[in-house]
Amino acid sequence: MAQSYNELFIEGEKLLKANDYSKAAQLFKQVIERDSTNKFNEYAYSNLAFAQWQLGEGDSAIESYTKALAYNPESAQIMQQRARLYLEQENIDSALADYNTVLSIEPRNSHALFMRAYLYGEKKEYNKAYADYNALLAIEPANNDARLSLALLYHRAGRLNDALMLLGLLIDGNPQNAEYYYARSNVEREEKLTALAIMDIEKAIELAPKNAQYHIAHAQLLLTQGQKRAARAALDRAVEAGHLRAALSKMYEECSTK
Repeated sequence: MAQSYNELFIEGEKLLKANDYSKAAQLFKQVIERDSTNKFNEYAYSNLAFAQWQLGEGDSAIESYTKALAYNPESAQIMQQRARLYLEQENIDSALADYNTVLSIEPRNSHALFMRAYLYGEKKEYNKAYADYNALLAIEPANNDARLSLALLYHRAGRLNDALMLLGLLIDGNPQNAEYYYARSNVEREEKLTALAIMDIEKAIELAPKNAQYHIAHAQLLLTQGQKRAARAALDRAVEAGHLRAALSKMYEECSTK
C-alpha cells in the first residue's frame, strides 16, 4: 500500500535524525507531491531545505525555505534559517532584509538583533549597528558576546577610546578570559601603547598558551620593539601550537634581518 502523507513525513524526519540527508530530501519531495495544499508543507519544505543545506545545495535550500514561507510568511524561525544561508553565500543585503522582517515580527529577538548589528557593521552603517547592540544589551545585560562585538565595532570604526573602555569593563568582570586581553592588545597597538599591548597579549598567552594567533600577535609587537630574537621564539611557539611555519615565512625573515 502507498504510504500516507503523515507516514512519509515521519520517515523523512527519521532519515534527518540519522543524517541520511539525500534520502530525507527525496522523502520530503514525495511528501509535498502527495498533497501540495497541505498546511504542513511549511515544515516539509523547511526540512527539505535543511537536508539540501547539509548536502551543500545552498541555492536549492534557499528556494525551499522561500516556499515554506509561502505557507507561513511570519515564521521568524524559517526566516532566520534562510538569512543564515544568505550569509553563507555572502548575500548581505538579502540576509539583512530577512533579519529586518524577523525583527518586525519579533522586536526582542536577540539572535536577529545580534546578526543585524553584525551586518550593519559589515556595511559600515555604524550608528545602526550600535543601536542594535545596545538594544540587545538592554534585553540581555549579561550578554558579553554582544558587548565584545560592540567593542570590536568601536575599534573598527576608529572609536578606540570607547573600545578600550568597554574592553576594560569586560576584563574587570571576566579576568580569566584570554580573548578580551587579546582584543584590548590589538586596540592598544593601534593607539601606539605598545608596552600595554605587550602586557595584555602576554596575559592572553598565560591564559591560553595553545592559541597560535596570540603568539603571532606577540611576535608582531616584539618586532616593533626590535626584539627579533624574542619575536622568533614567539613564532616558534605559534608553530608548536599548530600554525603552519610556511605561512609565517615573511615574519621569520624579519626576525633574521640584520
